[in-house]
Amino acid sequence: MRNTHFLTYLIVFSFFFGCTSPEQTASQSSPEIVFAPEEPSYPEVLQLALEAHGGLERWKSLEKLEYDLYRGEDLVDHQLIALNTRKVLLTNEQYTIGFDGQQVWVSPDTSAYSGRSARFYHNLQFYFFALPFVLADPGINYEVLEPRQFQDQTYDVLKITYQSDVGDAANDEYIAYFDQTTHQMRLLLYTVTYFSQSPADRYNARVYEEWQTVNGLKVPLKVQSYRWENDSLGEQRGVTGYRNVVLDEIPPDQSMFLMPNEATVSER
Repeated sequence: MRNTHFLTYLIVFSFFFGCTSPEQTASQSSPEIVFAPEEPSYPEVLQLALEAHGGLERWKSLEKLEYDLYRGEDLVDHQLIALNTRKVLLTNEQYTIGFDGQQVWVSPDTSAYSGRSARFYHNLQFYFFALPFVLADPGINYEVLEPRQFQDQTYDVLKITYQSDVGDAANDEYIAYFDQTTHQMRLLLYTVTYFSQSPADRYNARVYEEWQTVNGLKVPLKVQSYRWENDSLGEQRGVTGYRNVVLDEIPPDQSMFLMPNEATVSER
C-alpha cells in the first residue's frame, strides 16, 4: 500500500515539474536582493549644527557659491565655486586662479600670485566659509570631545580628522566649538600640514563673529583669526569678510574653469 501511494506521488510530481518552462522556474527562484546605499551617519552635535545653519539637504541642493573676499577693509579677490564639483575660479586685477577638477592653474602665470602656493590657497577660504557643511564631506573621521569653556561659555566640541587619501593635506585636524543653545559654530581650531605633510600639534583659531542668511543658509559675514596659545586666543592675525554672497541652484558655466593657453599649473 505504501509503495502504490509513493509511485502515484512520484508520477504527479514528475509531471508537474516536467511541464514547467525554464522561464517559470526562473520566476519561482528567490528574487535578487538589492541593498540601498547606506546613509552617512553624523554625530548628533554635527547634525544639530547642520540644521542650525539651514540644513544639509538645502546645502546639497545648491550649485553655485560666490562672494567677495575681504581682509579687513581691503578687497582680496572674487571667489566662484561650483559646489557639486568644487571647481574654483578666483579673480582680481593681478591674477586668475582656477581649479578645473584636476589641476590648479594661474593666469597669466604662477608668478602673478604673490602667496606661497596657489594650490594651497585656491580652496582655503571656501572651506572656512562653508563650515559646518563641509564637515559632512566624505572621508572624515569624527570624535566627540568633552564640552569645553571658551570666553566664559560652555560649548559642545567635535574633532575632525581625515582619511589618508583625502585632499592635499590629510594630516590636517579641526576642532569645532558649537553653541549649546543655538548649535551654531563659534570657534574653529585648525592645524596646517600642507607644506610639511606631517601631523602638527600647534593650532590656529578662527572666531566666527557675525553671520548672514543667504538663500536659506546661515553663512559667515566676519571671521577673526588668531594664534591659539595655552588653550586660549593669542595674537590676532586679521579679520576676514565675506561680502556680496550668492548661493544659487543654477550651476556656473563649466567652461569658466578651463585653463587658458597662457596659464601655468601650480604644482604645490
